[in-house]
Amino acid sequence: MTIRTRLALQFMLLASLVLGGAFVTVYLLSAAYRSDEFLGRMRDRGTNAAKLLIQVDEVSEQLLRKIERDNPVRLPDESIRIFDHHDSLIFQLGTDNVAAVPTVLLDEVRLEGTVERRVGPREEVLFPFNDRYERFVVVVSGNDIFGRSKLANLLKVLLFTYLFGVLLTFLVGRWYASRALRPVQRLVGAMRRIGPTELDHRVPVGVSQDEIAELGRSFNELLERLQGAFSAQRNFIANASHEMRTPLTTISGQIEVLMMRDREPAAYREALRSVLDDMHALNRLADRLLLLAQAENESTITTFAPVRIDEVLWSARHEVQRSDPRHRVAVLIADVEDESDLLVSGNEALLRSLVSNLMENACKYSDDGCASVKLSGRGKDLLIEVSNTGPGIAPEHHERIFEPFYRARNTGGTRGHGIGLSLVRRIVELHGGTIGLRSSVGRGADFSVALPKSS
Repeated sequence: MTIRTRLALQFMLLASLVLGGAFVTVYLLSAAYRSDEFLGRMRDRGTNAAKLLIQVDEVSEQLLRKIERDNPVRLPDESIRIFDHHDSLIFQLGTDNVAAVPTVLLDEVRLEGTVERRVGPREEVLFPFNDRYERFVVVVSGNDIFGRSKLANLLKVLLFTYLFGVLLTFLVGRWYASRALRPVQRLVGAMRRIGPTELDHRVPVGVSQDEIAELGRSFNELLERLQGAFSAQRNFIANASHEMRTPLTTISGQIEVLMMRDREPAAYREALRSVLDDMHALNRLADRLLLLAQAENESTITTFAPVRIDEVLWSARHEVQRSDPRHRVAVLIADVEDESDLLVSGNEALLRSLVSNLMENACKYSDDGCASVKLSGRGKDLLIEVSNTGPGIAPEHHERIFEPFYRARNTGGTRGHGIGLSLVRRIVELHGGTIGLRSSVGRGADFSVALPKSS
């Protein structure tokens, strides 16, 4: 069922409840008014007859019958009976086909006053009439044929109006729902025209501030995020394939050269050493690609635990110096008052990769292969500063060096893949921290990472 039909049905249901309640109220009020009006007319007829019979000496029973028989305001199928204090019927006018009045009921009228009842299709009212010397009971009954006929006609009119109103409400509700959902239909049509190769397209939202426009803007923002994600994925795959192809091509080329002819054992050892270096480089690239993929996964946050940064620093320093004996890292821990100043909430493997990448880059691009690391624990954040005395980084490259596979021109022949700093920034963002760079050409580089302490 479409939303348009559902809205029309709900609108019809609401209107039918309102109309039904109003019409039922009108019918019940009309029925009550009809009953009260007919009972009042019967009481007036009985009161007038009792006054003429009892209080006017000149009016006899025969004369009263003649007067009432020709009265134009007589009720349909009217019957008027008057009982004295001995419960004897002293006057009867009208039809004889009426139910008898029990003595108990007459006594109840004398004690409690007016009694109204219904006997078959007839309505009856009994009320006391007191004279100076005697207490009488007047019983008037009749059949409200015209009142019931009017009430039946009113019921037919209300039912017809109700059914017509419900149908009209459904049609109007469907038209109104179609008109209200027309912007949604246009939005859906625009969405359907956008394919996987057309993520740069956007749905028109105009300048409106309603919910439909907000939905369109949200969809456009989703398209922007998807376009960025797909573009990053394509670039990542292309660059990763290129970076991995280079060492694989080198390895296969060296093996093919070795297989062309027999060589001295020293040549084989040299070739195998070169192949082993390329394999190590390929392993490091694969490890960093896996870490980058892990850092892109938001579910990693659920595995966060308190980690001591000083232990991470020493472990990363040992790893960097072991990978290349020419690398030297000096670590300084300052402004630390207690153990809580060294704790952050995070993933230990990712944090170790963050620090080791900064240390390795600082050593690789340093003039003397040395880097200095300073850890400060004062305040709400832990500050890690990694600096060197290398060629520095031009200001126009400060932002781009954090992009995957980007390498500045002044890196020279230094081996690398351009993944380390992009991985560092992603890990910092994942841990809710910030990273900054102070550097200029010929003056080295100073990377600073601020990580919130574990609460």
